[in-house]
Amino acid sequence: MMSRYSSNGKLDGKTRCIQRIHVTGGTNGILIDSLRRHRPFTPTFMGRAEDQAYILSVLLNQEGPRLAYVHKDGLIMRHDKEAFAQEAIQSARIPKMVGDYVRIIYFSEYARALKEDFLEIKDIVDPFTGCFISKIPVSVVYLRFAFKVLTFFSSKRAEDGAEFIRIGVQRIADALKFTDGTDSNLKEQYNKERMGWNLYYDILDSLEQGLKYRDPFTIDLKKKAEDIIHQCRILTGKH
Repeated sequence: MMSRYSSNGKLDGKTRCIQRIHVTGGTNGILIDSLRRHRPFTPTFMGRAEDQAYILSVLLNQEGPRLAYVHKDGLIMRHDKEAFAQEAIQSARIPKMVGDYVRIIYFSEYARALKEDFLEIKDIVDPFTGCFISKIPVSVVYLRFAFKVLTFFSSKRAEDGAEFIRIGVQRIADALKFTDGTDSNLKEQYNKERMGWNLYYDILDSLEQGLKYRDPFTIDLKKKAEDIIHQCRILTGKH
């Protein structure tokens, strides 16, 4: 996907440009200060595109600079899995295709859970992640699924077509059930997990203050945590 910037358009490549909010896994991290301040998280219902869901969770809920990735020239991740996991990759080919349709359903509802006017989110993340956020996700998924089935059978790949139908019908039905209704199960789960993560960060803040003021309970808790961590150490011959 490409775009030509124009001085007459909304995207000029200088004051406003296309934003790609995801990054290949394994090539990025986050500063502790940013983690504590923005409190991002990936909902557990997201099985793919976790890094995109991670940034979306805090895309609009803060004033000032948004949490974002900084790209460094030359930072490259090697994909060696084709060299040793070809059989696993091949067996996951059909489920991965179905996963793209499920992602449209989930991301479209996820954006609505984050903001009622979800098109504001889509406007920011188009055309990359935004292509999975749709005004009419059900229609899009049904049509694409049907055309994909036709493609399999018209190209004499009946076995792939049958597997695609068998896996896809069940997974898409489950995804539609999970995202159905104004107060969907997805939205309810997101809100619960957001509360849980906020509680987690609130506890960290409270413990930090407790250590600062030498609170006995907090100091004892720190010692117990250190003991657990120490038990997890892996000792080599040179220690």
